[in-house]
Amino acid sequence: MKRRDIDKKLKAAGWKIIPGKKHDMAKHPKKPGIKIPLPRHKEINEYTAQGIFEQAGLK
Repeated sequence: MKRRDIDKKLKAAGWKIIPGKKHDMAKHPKKPGIKIPLPRHKEINEYTAQGIFEQAGLK
């Protein structure tokens, strides 16, 4: 799955992408304490993408 597609889905759900050193982080203003690391690859493995969406509460 493309990284930009993951970013679009997270942003549509209210998550903000914060740049980091090796990974970017996704934070939600209504869910304090939850940070989801996002690898900086153009193509992200399907299992990794599913894990990101599960942590975010999507699908």
